[in-house]
Amino acid sequence: MIHLDILYEDDAMIAVNKPAGLLITPDRLDRGIPTIQDMLREYLRKKLAHPNIRVVHRPDKDTSGVVLLAMNLKAQSYLSKQFEQGEVSKTYHAIVKGVIEKEEGVINFALIESPRKPGTMMVSDKGKQSITLYKVLERFRGFTLLEVNPLTARTHQVRVHMKEAGYPLAIDPLYGESKPVYLSDLKKDYKRKGDTETPVIHRLPLHAFRISFREPTGEKRLVIEAPAPKDFQHMIKALRKYQART
Repeated sequence: MIHLDILYEDDAMIAVNKPAGLLITPDRLDRGIPTIQDMLREYLRKKLAHPNIRVVHRPDKDTSGVVLLAMNLKAQSYLSKQFEQGEVSKTYHAIVKGVIEKEEGVINFALIESPRKPGTMMVSDKGKQSITLYKVLERFRGFTLLEVNPLTARTHQVRVHMKEAGYPLAIDPLYGESKPVYLSDLKKDYKRKGDTETPVIHRLPLHAFRISFREPTGEKRLVIEAPAPKDFQHMIKALRKYQART
């Protein structure tokens, strides 16, 4: 059973630390699988007779971290408008392949949905303006831990921008390699115990760490942060131990 990590809650909205692999709402390919919306309805039934959870934004299924949902139509409209107008500040942590020597940078490739592969994005002069800021947090041999701030909100923006900049996410089935990261990939002279090896991390290493916005009732600025999940932390610890730059 999945435990819901509630980061913030009031009468207008609720913020959850979403586990990787969970959808916010059902889609046509994953019908019948529990979603964040379903789980929150069940959670709120203990307090409200008819909880009305409304979606504000939709992080990727395989991205972990902060997700906002509204408790009513007015709050949904208020929060959604901030997302649409670029007033929400979002900070992600990402582990990418390659060593980025620049301390920080800007990626501004325009993005459009791929006509050859619907549901994925590609760089195109005909696309919408898309801007991503990044800052190096830590470098390893062959990997870099980044703080990433997308200034626009395009589908898969961080994933496509990092790939096009030459530093794809360490695991990305859509835009890079789908192979999990194993300790044997990181540790020299690793000796496997048994026939199988458990991955250090087997999903997209992208975590929505922080979000800042104006809350619907008093309009004060809120900053909500989500601790990274264990697999993400495990990957960073393994990189520090076995892939530290000397």
